[in-house]
Amino acid sequence: MTLFQAMQRGAFALGTFALITAGSVALTRALTAERIETHQLAYQHRQLQEVLPEALANTPVTQVLESTFTLPNPAALGLKNGSQGWWVSGSENGHAASAVILPVVTRQGYNGEIRLLIGIDEQQRISGVRVTQHQETPGLGDDIERSRSDWITQFNGLGLDSLPPGGWAVSKDGGHFDAFTGATITPRAVVNAVHRALQYAADTPLPMTFEEPST
Repeated sequence: MTLFQAMQRGAFALGTFALITAGSVALTRALTAERIETHQLAYQHRQLQEVLPEALANTPVTQVLESTFTLPNPAALGLKNGSQGWWVSGSENGHAASAVILPVVTRQGYNGEIRLLIGIDEQQRISGVRVTQHQETPGLGDDIERSRSDWITQFNGLGLDSLPPGGWAVSKDGGHFDAFTGATITPRAVVNAVHRALQYAADTPLPMTFEEPST
């Protein structure tokens, strides 16, 4: 075998190996993409149920998923035209209850977008908040995740009138909400997003009729 033939054979072998490797990577990605998407969808379904009021907590996820409506003025929530929210109603022990679930995107995070689901009951009070997607720094900003801390639950039960002017801010800015040690930008972004969702619910015609909170 000549040197040229040996080089040709080596080049062919390397090319074949590269093709097989690329094909294997592509096949693996194709096989896992659907599984990843399924897991992400299941995670969002759980989050939808977790932000509902207690009276609606046992609502089947299929019923929740069928309760979508097109959001008016979605740009106010950081969303694109055609974005959807959820309107869930039901009764427990003879008492009727309803809530909207609003998806919200804030681009004020330290590392980009933070996506949330925010439940608001018929009295215009927060029934739950969950972060569905973010890229905040592990060990610092990721305490906004319910699985890592209970920080996100401090919004439960709050309405626009629950805090004095300036209260809808982190403590570093003179507000009600604690920041994380070494991470202020992330909680500030979430507080602003939740406040924005409450303002949106108060100012925007939605499928449900909100009642004035009892005094």
